Amino acid sequence: MEQPQRVFLHIGAPKTGTTFVQSVLFHFRDALREQGVLYPAERYDEHFFAAVDLQDLDFSGEPRPEAAGMWQRVAARARSWPGTSIISHDVFAGASQEQAAAAVKSLAPAQVHVVFTARDLGRQLPSHWQEDVKHGQRATFAEWFAAVDRRDEHDWQLRWFWQVEEIPEVLRRWGAAVAPQRVHLVIVPHDDRRPEELWRRFATVIGVDPKALNAAEVHNPNTGLGVADVELVRRLNRLRDDSLTQVEYEHTVKGLLVHETLARQQITRRPGLPHDCFPRVLALSQQWVQRLELAGYDIVGDLAELLPVAPGDGATDPDSATEAEVAQAAAGALSAVLLQLRQERQNSGKARDECARLRIRLERTETLVAEHVGLPPGERIKRSVVEISRTSPTVERALDLYRWARARRQLLPPQRRGLRSDPNTSMRGDQT
Repeated sequence: MEQPQRVFLHIGAPKTGTTFVQSVLFHFRDALREQGVLYPAERYDEHFFAAVDLQDLDFSGEPRPEAAGMWQRVAARARSWPGTSIISHDVFAGASQEQAAAAVKSLAPAQVHVVFTARDLGRQLPSHWQEDVKHGQRATFAEWFAAVDRRDEHDWQLRWFWQVEEIPEVLRRWGAAVAPQRVHLVIVPHDDRRPEELWRRFATVIGVDPKALNAAEVHNPNTGLGVADVELVRRLNRLRDDSLTQVEYEHTVKGLLVHETLARQQITRRPGLPHDCFPRVLALSQQWVQRLELAGYDIVGDLAELLPVAPGDGATDPDSATEAEVAQAAAGALSAVLLQLRQERQNSGKARDECARLRIRLERTETLVAEHVGLPPGERIKRSVVEISRTSPTVERALDLYRWARARRQLLPPQRRGLRSDPNTSMRGDQT
């Protein structure tokens, strides 16, 4: 039977393996297409810009003109696909009820499903704070948690936390536009070392055989940091001034320092939920689970996995980095950045040398053109070939071969050269 036209909107939440899922979908988009499943993205960041465009966001407080019209382009590709399409980014979780309804309407006549990956708050809070630090947050975890707990909205990052992390509220806004059975809550297992289980649960929802794609071969570009690494970045944020725009910050600090440098270093201590935060987090999580049990959504996994695990005796406070640990992280990062700077300078030197070589060729060509003005066409071609042969070994060898063949040809009698022996006859001589 012909499959119905469906669009799965994977809307978040942040720090629930969404980057891993998106990396798998983008990496295997050709293989998915062969299975009749479209991941409508030509560039990796298109769905991010589509989410920004849908909500008209100044993401991270910075206008994103490159997002203009991206939602409609992505939605149009999904509408034109006859089978299943998948659109995925955690920024969609922040949409208002009106924006969610507009998104679903713009995908008509496709049957729209909403997919939300969720993880317990005990792990989400330290991870979300860490992500905020990557975007410029200066507060310690204790300061940040206190502001989040009292729902302080003076800062966009604090407002954004509840906008995208409060599971029942996010699903209420998006679920108003689709039937409850088409809202899929995919719960991340307690064991973070099992990303393949998250992929199995997600793939089952969208109708893809999880074993058909080897998710293990895809690198996750958004891995977590250790407590010393996060503290290093937080201290750098406190030194930041207005000379660095948010976009520049994301390219240099989040991109170069965090993802390309710190994330590749060995992590000894990962931040966890402090003991004194656990009672408040557990009570809120229990309220959420009770609301979700009554909502009628499709639950993939066990709702009990949304309850945080009590911190053990070895739990690592996010603010517990020592001065020695921060100094070691800074030294390792500086060493890696200097090596990369050396490579960039070498590449720049090679590029300058190539530009100089091309400039010489251009000047010679300009001179040649000036000299050729007024010459017969045949003479222009001849001089151009000779000039090019001076800088091109391939053309030089071809020109030498032509000269050698011409010299041999001139030594042959007219009959052997394929010329007419008698200008009054139309018969050609023996050309063998």
